[in-house]
Amino acid sequence: MTDIELPLTEFIMECFMLYWLLLKYDFETSKHQQLIGWFNKNFIHEKLIDEKHGKAINKAYNRRTKGDYDSYIEFDKLTVVEMLKDMKNFIETIRLFILGN
Repeated sequence: MTDIELPLTEFIMECFMLYWLLLKYDFETSKHQQLIGWFNKNFIHEKLIDEKHGKAINKAYNRRTKGDYDSYIEFDKLTVVEMLKDMKNFIETIRLFILGN
């Protein structure tokens, strides 16, 4: 996986988890920012899910946007390791939340 593919993959996997929530709670949107806003409003601000996960999805979205629109973007190994850790933690947290609710 290249340095550019990871932020895209991180964001896509996190979005899949948010879409799982979206289906469970009957919310409809076709926009990533609206989905993130809905997640933050209903799960982060209501303290159902830890704030760090709201920050993680926002960071993933910003990195994905940079990867799509900047001419050249590169992430160092430490950042990539952090992104993978955040993605795995986010996915597991949402999975457990959905299964428990």
